[in-house]
Amino acid sequence: MAFDKPFKTYDELIEIMISRNIEITNYEFAKNALSNISYYTLVNGYKNTFLSLNGSDMFVPGTKFEELYTIHILDTNLNSVLLKYILHIERSLKSKISYIISQNYGVYTNIDDENNRDSTDYLFLKNYSSSNNRRKNILQKIKQCAIEPRHNLSLIHYQNNKNHIPPWILIGNVPFGLAIQWYSILKDNDKTYVCKELISTDKISFEQRKELLLKALHILKDYRNSMAHGIRTFENTTSCELPKVPLLSVATNLVHEEEYMSGIGKNDLYSVILIICILLNDSYLSENFLVDLSLLFSPYTEKKIQFCGKSVLNVFNLPENLIIRIAEFINNKYKDH
Repeated sequence: MAFDKPFKTYDELIEIMISRNIEITNYEFAKNALSNISYYTLVNGYKNTFLSLNGSDMFVPGTKFEELYTIHILDTNLNSVLLKYILHIERSLKSKISYIISQNYGVYTNIDDENNRDSTDYLFLKNYSSSNNRRKNILQKIKQCAIEPRHNLSLIHYQNNKNHIPPWILIGNVPFGLAIQWYSILKDNDKTYVCKELISTDKISFEQRKELLLKALHILKDYRNSMAHGIRTFENTTSCELPKVPLLSVATNLVHEEEYMSGIGKNDLYSVILIICILLNDSYLSENFLVDLSLLFSPYTEKKIQFCGKSVLNVFNLPENLIIRIAEFINNKYKDH
């Protein structure tokens, strides 16, 4: 049987690249790169930036293998930067959820009560919004996290040495997606507290804040999962979109309406950067985020290095004045602090 995609040696893959107009200036470098990064990841993963416009599978003449390799490394490094700050936001969300739960509903959970009918339990069904029809299912999943520590040493310590598992210990064993679901079933006053802590602005109503926060968290979760599993996020989008009016009101000068309407900052890579800027509420972390992005892109922007006639920021579908926008946003965000 003839397969559509039979095995190819590194030498054969290089010949395919040459046939597609990709210049190989250093044969051994290309061969070594292919031994570490798959052909599909390197060539097909970034081909939209370099393909000719005639609809064929041919690359623009003059496309160098080193350009594809450099874009891949930049993409990987950018994902590492974004993932670091997404984790900061995840921890911040979990800290705020556990704080309000502990304050309002106590520090005890009954691990034998899988249906959460114990009124002394902070996971008691009636402690959460009845308007969310997934409330029971979500609480059962959270309770399961208290029962199964999954190598969480803090939770194991509390199971073995303490007489209760408080929310701030349990939530450390709760995956990001489930933590977002926990937030989604909070009663309105509890949800308002968390939202106010994460989006500290009076430019939009609380309802708009809640809508923006929930959708922002879902986008971060989707990108985080892709990054953690090594899935290419370059030119990726999510099904969830940031709402236009709240975003443009909060992300002043970070994204413009015409950009948003063209898809920039709505549910793409730039939307992740916008969300991090908005939800990081620590000036030190915000400044570090700016520095990390600047260090990543400045070697290419300062020397005006181009990839197939495109600047590095254009390749990633990011604004040319990205660093200036973020610096101004951070300065305005913390100027009264």
